[in-house]
Amino acid sequence: MLELIIYVASLFVFFAIVLRILKAVNLPKAFKANHIWEIKAAYFIISLALAHLLTEVILRFVEWSKLLL
Repeated sequence: MLELIIYVASLFVFFAIVLRILKAVNLPKAFKANHIWEIKAAYFIISLALAHLLTEVILRFVEWSKLLL
């Protein structure tokens, strides 16, 4: 249960951080002009994927720390 709480909490945190970083990068240059929906979808998918990867890293560290203790 603790692992699930850590997963959801860190997923939300990392999603917000990655989304903020992606907005700082000029991603709309990679798309055609006025394709707003595609740009927003790309932001969401990339942010979710990277947040999941970062969350899995955090969960692995929690598991390893439990093994060491």
